[in-house]
Amino acid sequence: MNETSPEEKAAPTVAKSMEEAAERKLITAAKNGDQQAFGRLIRRNQKRLFRFVYGLLGSFDATEDIVQEAFVKAYSAIDRFDLQYGFYPWLATIARNLAFNYREREQRKESLDHLQAKGFDPQSAQLGPLEQLMTDQAQKRLYQAVKALPSQYRTVFVLRHFEQQSYSEIALALKIPPGTVDSRLYRARQLLMESLKDLL
Repeated sequence: MNETSPEEKAAPTVAKSMEEAAERKLITAAKNGDQQAFGRLIRRNQKRLFRFVYGLLGSFDATEDIVQEAFVKAYSAIDRFDLQYGFYPWLATIARNLAFNYREREQRKESLDHLQAKGFDPQSAQLGPLEQLMTDQAQKRLYQAVKALPSQYRTVFVLRHFEQQSYSEIALALKIPPGTVDSRLYRARQLLMESLKDLL
């Protein structure tokens, strides 16, 4: 029977501490006006943030705009960033607020049918630079199915499964009871399993 050495057990913790220290160093440099340091922060977080926002909006064009706007806002506010917090959660909060505002504007000015007519065409050969991050067919199907969920179910699903937030964190972010989070997640999973049953 192989036993894990204390050194092996400590390795992930050490790696995480080193990663956090490297991030803090970049943030400190960015707070002092180092644009290259901020650029490195963008590259470290761009793909993850894109996946998160796309899960909320289901539109590549809108996601590209929101991600870019989130980085601009983050750069403008980096001097006020508190180093005791993680950079990505702060960035994701900015992006989430922008995405929610965008979605509310779109829902006010366009009908659901029109929104669906403008949806992502999987047959399109014109892929944008960020769209190329997601070329796997099964992953596209998943995102399309998530996009098709009603807004209230899509949001809790994305926060739980894309962002790994706890029920209490989701409840706090959306200002709903944890029980409502649970019921919406259950319904979202049911709808997704039905939509993707040919892949399961």
